[in-house]
Amino acid sequence: RGCVCARECERVERECDRERQREMKMNVARAQSLAARPGVAHRARRSVRVLATPLPAEIKKVTPVGGRAFLRVEEVAEETKGGILLPDQAQTKQTQGTVTAIEGEADFSVGDNVVYSKFAGTDLELEGTEHVLLKNDDVVGVMPSNDCKEMQPTGNGILLEVDDADDKTDAGIFLTGSTKEKPSTGKVIAVGPGKKNADGKQEPLDVAIGSTVLYNKFSGVDFEANDGTALIVIKDFDVLATLS
Repeated sequence: RGCVCARECERVERECDRERQREMKMNVARAQSLAARPGVAHRARRSVRVLATPLPAEIKKVTPVGGRAFLRVEEVAEETKGGILLPDQAQTKQTQGTVTAIEGEADFSVGDNVVYSKFAGTDLELEGTEHVLLKNDDVVGVMPSNDCKEMQPTGNGILLEVDDADDKTDAGIFLTGSTKEKPSTGKVIAVGPGKKNADGKQEPLDVAIGSTVLYNKFSGVDFEANDGTALIVIKDFDVLATLS
């Protein structure tokens, strides 16, 4: 009975994760749609940057509980790679930080530089520095360098290099960036160690590095490599098929 309950809990967790990721993607799509409208773009960009809630000055330490991690967020870029200064409303929320405390089991350690979903966690300001408190499962990968291509996914995460979108329709009509259909296929470049089953054993993922997969288009967390390559981290249950 315990195994049955565990499997049912895992099934419910997967469904909740899918629904949350679907809502995230829809929210991003709405924001992009608003940004494309004349007169609305400025207001849409202003809502991108999220302000952290400052903690009282007497608070010096935050100890996470309930399988959570506390991260010191990397500073938001104030200028582009070309050296152009960005106003506050154009500085997007950072999704990378250094782990300062962990509670419970995790595929990362204190001191690791990690990336996480931009919609996850609670943004806090501790002693003038921005932090985020989030669930361990919301950390999607460990960053050994500053290039997302070298990211090591956590848990049952899979890092994909997203296939390029079609530039034109079957009828030969060229598509612009905003009208291109988002691809839902990609090449596996890294996989996580897997999640633990009901017996506490870690089950490796049944996805081969180098294979091409079809995945749920409303899933995953998007990233961009230093060379501009589009990447996405999805969960193993979001893989719909392997392609060859």
